[in-house]
Amino acid sequence: MNSDFRNMFKKIAIYDFFISLIFIIIIYFTAKSYALFFLLGIIIALMNLYVNGITVEYSLNSKNLKGKGMIVAGSFIRVFLVSVIGFAIGRHNMFNIIAYIFGYSAQFISLVYYGIKNKDIEGK
Repeated sequence: MNSDFRNMFKKIAIYDFFISLIFIIIIYFTAKSYALFFLLGIIIALMNLYVNGITVEYSLNSKNLKGKGMIVAGSFIRVFLVSVIGFAIGRHNMFNIIAYIFGYSAQFISLVYYGIKNKDIEGK
């Protein structure tokens, strides 16, 4: 695994931790039952980012066309797995899926924050 990706992933994981901590505290005191599904969403998003990073790194290091097709296949598989998990959660209680999607989407805050911080570091 590339050290640039490793550093990026560690920083985003730390940002995700603090964002999830803040949101879980808020959710816990307003609607306890949704805190677990929010946490599940952010964990799945973090795992998804990790798998995507490894797939892209492998594909970029690969010289043949098979590596490039792996990005497309990996994307479909990851979307399918996230959807299946969402479907399973939604069968139990439709409101739980909202917390799951919110948790999954909360990682975008970490990604944007990482991008802003990284831009500031490179801009100096």
